[in-house]
Amino acid sequence: MSVASANLVPRAPLGLVWESPIAAGSLYSTEVTGLIEAYEREVGQDLKPGMRGKVALKINTRGRAGLSTPLQLIRALVEALEARGYERRSILILDDSAYNLREAGVMPPLSLSGGAFEGCPVIALDCEGYYDSEWFYDSPLPPAMQQEPQLFNEALGSSQLAEGSQGRKSFLPKPLIFDVDFWINLAVAADDPSLGIDGALANATLWNVSNSRRFLVNQATASAAVAEIAAIPELEERLVLNFVSLERYQFIGGPFFNSIYTRSEPRLWMSSDPVAVDRLLYDRMNAMRVLEGFPEIQPMPRQLPFAASLGLGEFERERIRIRQLPLPEDGVRVRLKPEVVDPLPALLPKESWLRRITPW
Repeated sequence: MSVASANLVPRAPLGLVWESPIAAGSLYSTEVTGLIEAYEREVGQDLKPGMRGKVALKINTRGRAGLSTPLQLIRALVEALEARGYERRSILILDDSAYNLREAGVMPPLSLSGGAFEGCPVIALDCEGYYDSEWFYDSPLPPAMQQEPQLFNEALGSSQLAEGSQGRKSFLPKPLIFDVDFWINLAVAADDPSLGIDGALANATLWNVSNSRRFLVNQATASAAVAEIAAIPELEERLVLNFVSLERYQFIGGPFFNSIYTRSEPRLWMSSDPVAVDRLLYDRMNAMRVLEGFPEIQPMPRQLPFAASLGLGEFERERIRIRQLPLPEDGVRVRLKPEVVDPLPALLPKESWLRRITPW
């Protein structure tokens, strides 16, 4: 039995993906609430605080301000978890880079890990010693040049950590293994030359461990690392839900954000199956590539069948079920347009000739 095997939150069946439309100007609250309630009905149990009393949101800020987990989606998940008994101080928001978290607006400029996003602790995994020498993925691939240099707190004082971070070990995030009842994966959708697609599986694995850029040298090493890390029980068994919003996604030109190849669709997907989500993303990106006159992503990203062979999900399209959730008839929460107030009349005397001028 692994360190996390007791009191696990149930997951929905593999191959089941819920889809909610996203209303124009939506704050995501209505959509997220409907999706989580559908999951709770499916598993017959509500999400609620367990023995550890904490939950984590693994976001993706690799694309920085241009293409990261939408802030409104983060806020909506925080509100949904608050409604289920979690305090904001117990809802952890984490990603692998303090720089990217700052650039995406999750942490203030010049701040380090340990800050907060609207009351929720923010953890940058490349700071403050969030990795542990006893928990790692071992691969003979050499480390990438210019990998994040400061992975561990100096107070740990372990030469093994220093050597491991520069060698064949990729250490696992302690908060997701030891601190939380469960965690939720808030991925983005983008293409990647090494991965094929950067989606739910990549965000739950490569952007969760140290010393990971070394796997991106080619498609074979990248896909193998994604599937094998995803199958590590201590990391995988508390991953309950995967969310991907298509409010903004990039179908070609990755891994760096390029607005020319970014598209928007009013779809929000949720599933306990990251493989199924990535298969839908793969199909969606290829459809957009064909529409725009670009070649498809071929072959299919190998991490999909590899992860499926390890029992992590379904990658064959005929085995994936999409369950549509309509928006409620009484409407959704949306961003209100700011009221435009003309200050001129209040500032000028009643007889001023300027009153007759139309404001520009």
